[in-house]
Amino acid sequence: MEVTAVKKLSAVIVNLFLLTMPWTLAWAGADGGEKAESLQKKVNLTSLGGINYCFAAWYNDNIWLYAIIVTVLMALLGGIIALVTDVILKNIGMEVNKIEHHE
Repeated sequence: MEVTAVKKLSAVIVNLFLLTMPWTLAWAGADGGEKAESLQKKVNLTSLGGINYCFAAWYNDNIWLYAIIVTVLMALLGGIIALVTDVILKNIGMEVNKIEHHE
């Protein structure tokens, strides 16, 4: 077989392994043992203020909403950091273009 065929075959094998791994992990604990207790952790809001209070209240009220808000804010912050870095690098004279990959 050619090298590219071997790479493709190994990629397929790795993907199949990664797709079946969650099922094997899920069945590993299916022996009827003890069930996990509910993870209802609450943050104490008495000493918090401002933005910390908002995030802690979101966490206590609806953890899914909290997770979505934090994920979106992290993405926005990453984009802002990337744009600021591009502006700074362009101002000091460095080229910030997409890299062309040659195989």
